[in-house]
Amino acid sequence: APDGPKDLLGNMVVVAAATRSLPKIGVVPSLSADMEDVTLRSVVRRDLDLCGEFDLLAEDAAPDGVYLDDSPVDTKSWGKKGAEAVIRVSATRVDGKGEKVLLTGQAFLVKSGDTPLLEKKTTVLAATLRVQAHRMADALIGALTGQNGGFASRLTFASGAGDLRRVYVIDADGNGPRAVSSDKETALAPAFGKGEELFWAASKDNGPYRIVSESGKDHPLAIKGSVYGVAFSKDRSKVAVSIGLGGFIRLFLGPDMDHLAQSGTAPFAMEPAFTPGGKVAFVGLGATGQRVYVDDKPVTPDGVFAMSPTFCNHPDGVKLVFAAGAGTMTDLFATGEQGGAIVHLTQDQGKNSSPACSPDGRLVAFFSTRKTGDGPGLYVMRTDGIRAKRISPLTGDSLRW
Repeated sequence: APDGPKDLLGNMVVVAAATRSLPKIGVVPSLSADMEDVTLRSVVRRDLDLCGEFDLLAEDAAPDGVYLDDSPVDTKSWGKKGAEAVIRVSATRVDGKGEKVLLTGQAFLVKSGDTPLLEKKTTVLAATLRVQAHRMADALIGALTGQNGGFASRLTFASGAGDLRRVYVIDADGNGPRAVSSDKETALAPAFGKGEELFWAASKDNGPYRIVSESGKDHPLAIKGSVYGVAFSKDRSKVAVSIGLGGFIRLFLGPDMDHLAQSGTAPFAMEPAFTPGGKVAFVGLGATGQRVYVDDKPVTPDGVFAMSPTFCNHPDGVKLVFAAGAGTMTDLFATGEQGGAIVHLTQDQGKNSSPACSPDGRLVAFFSTRKTGDGPGLYVMRTDGIRAKRISPLTGDSLRW
């Protein structure tokens, strides 16, 4: 039989994700050539496309007209193009030096006419324009869906091999990747902790892995052993650490790194993660495979090589997303926080790995070796498995959002 997750799943009930139509929205074009305006519009448009909640009209599909920032939005004309909602954003300098920029964003429902559903204005430093543009996009997504987007955020991952293995961060839209760990150490298992500071495990000269943070500080643990994984709860009130001890990898849990106690008795507890409610999850050995456990109870079937659990606090309910497979064929699957019916999120597209949920719970980021479409790289898709879009050609593992 061909090697792959479908065979490994055996007689499990697997439901394929259904495709559904999304509401069409338009983004009002602009005549401005100012870089601030161009940047704001491009960031907002890309976030609206990546969020998976809308079908964006092509830029050349905009109704005919003169588009000025202070002219009314002709929602009827947009409606004739198929749009159910319209977004307009603009950025203008408020001082001669261009150090401050006024950002304006408006969301309109076509059925409600030219009265905006949301109008947001904020003056920002030009140096923070991109992150502020993401915040504007998040607010506009919230106006149209009832829950803000999660693009004013960053992802982290490890990439490379041996002495060249480092931790990286990248914006949620794939912009600005940069290495944050030392090029003199081997790094793995990054995780965002208190104050959204980044922590990871690092080894120098083949020594044991210890915890270090983005500020350059070492975080020695009372438990002496090599660190294989780190995770923080959503509210950062708990930390979980996988530590190698005497031929085993044990899971330790506590309010901070100075107060850790062993959690459970699993002999090999790796890839710790937290549910939105604060329960600790990990990957451990089953009778005939590798399983995801939540509070020491298995939630993925035995006989499946499950790995990389992440929990999406989706508006429709908490979803556990994990990778499963072997060799070059690995797929992503979704199930309930405590298990249940399993849904294929990817299928027959190479190795798909290291899922990570967005802050708003509606997207999953992952790495893929697929050769179709945009090819290998870092992707985001909806948690129902549709609209996978590549945001970067970079690949790695241990992805966190």
